[in-house]
Amino acid sequence: MPQIVSAPMDLIVAIHQGVAIRFAGLSLTSDLPPSRYAAEGGTGFEFHLCGVINDVTRRLDSQFHDAMESWALVGQEQGEELAGPAPQMPGNAVLEPVKANITDDLGTRYTCLGGRIAGTGTEWDATWIYHPKPPRAAQRLVLAFTINGISTGHTCVIDPQAPEDGQ
Repeated sequence: MPQIVSAPMDLIVAIHQGVAIRFAGLSLTSDLPPSRYAAEGGTGFEFHLCGVINDVTRRLDSQFHDAMESWALVGQEQGEELAGPAPQMPGNAVLEPVKANITDDLGTRYTCLGGRIAGTGTEWDATWIYHPKPPRAAQRLVLAFTINGISTGHTCVIDPQAPEDGQ
């Protein structure tokens, strides 16, 4: 079970468009999306981020819900073609640029295979999926957070092989 070795005290790793972004954990996974970088059945890991709810997120949520109502009304009254695509959830624009450059003490090359951002019930959550799973010998996984590729100055160091409690 991966364990945080060091991180910002409040786990805030970025602030983007007025929204604080919190590191919400890392988990090993075998549920990788299709990719030319990972064979079927391969393993990797995903890290999770969440936007901290504040006045900005509440305002953006309100604007989004108003836009959705307007979009649905146009669709009902004038047809789906005139309504166009549904409005984008605000969490997409805020969270999508926040990623991490990932390294370990062995020099492993990690590749981002994809992710999930926002969605009904998870409007301010993001998950980024990386390949490969850290090697057994890796003792430190370093996530150096970025916004649009520019460092936020915040890192989280993870022990990817930490034993489960009681072992």
